[in-house]
Amino acid sequence: MTSPTTQAAGGSRATMFGIVTPTLNAETYLEATLESIWSQVCDDVVIDHVLVDGGSTDRTVEIAKDYPTRVVVSSDDQGMYDAVNRGLSMVDGSIVGYLNADDELTPGALATVAGAFGNHPDAQWLMGRREYVDGSGSLLAPLQPVAFTLAEYVSMGWSHVPQECTWLRRELFDRVGPFDVSFRNTGDYDMFARCRAVAAPLIISDTLGRFRLHGDQLSYSPEVMARESARVREKNGGSDRWTWIRGRYLSLRVNARNPRFLLAKKTGKISFIVK
Repeated sequence: MTSPTTQAAGGSRATMFGIVTPTLNAETYLEATLESIWSQVCDDVVIDHVLVDGGSTDRTVEIAKDYPTRVVVSSDDQGMYDAVNRGLSMVDGSIVGYLNADDELTPGALATVAGAFGNHPDAQWLMGRREYVDGSGSLLAPLQPVAFTLAEYVSMGWSHVPQECTWLRRELFDRVGPFDVSFRNTGDYDMFARCRAVAAPLIISDTLGRFRLHGDQLSYSPEVMARESARVREKNGGSDRWTWIRGRYLSLRVNARNPRFLLAKKTGKISFIVK
């Protein structure tokens, strides 16, 4: 376990990150997630981490209390995005984001993010490379995001922006937030569309996070995804006769930049849980 004293290890010029983790019966991978967060602390990084728990009946809260994480029980929330909103309203930090309880930050990720923001003071948000891993942590495929316009993004029908590898300046989140709690699966898609309407993201090639695919994660149906994606599009620019072409063009660029990701999808190594 990472020592709680590391919370104050950052120097006077350290960047403070405000991080939220929503949980509900998340004991399986939570310790690995928390270790990946608190091991980031160094001279350049200070962390304020809030875990918002929806009423877990397993060891989730007990595990979290072994770390400098603040635990907030919020059994009356309206789902994951409401929990994230509550947490983001509580954390300090000039850079904010959220990390699900089964995902991880890669070693040194936040120092890399702090350095990138420092080198690009005009950047309002940032994203880096994702690694898809299986339940045991073995690599399935990487995903490197590519540059995109707002019209391309909302036309694609799914988000290639890796949420656990994406960080916002607090000022941007305060401007475009909070997350829309009416979405079950595509709140990230909607949020990042609103961010893109304000500014293009800074995209770096460093691997910043790991997205874990396993049988217990939030499920979705193709019908719900299609309906919510259409809502994202209508909220953030609408449709016209070029919608399909713009979305297809971005999808082709993502696949061309990420051949291992494309192969993993086609061979079934990467697939999302459908109910």
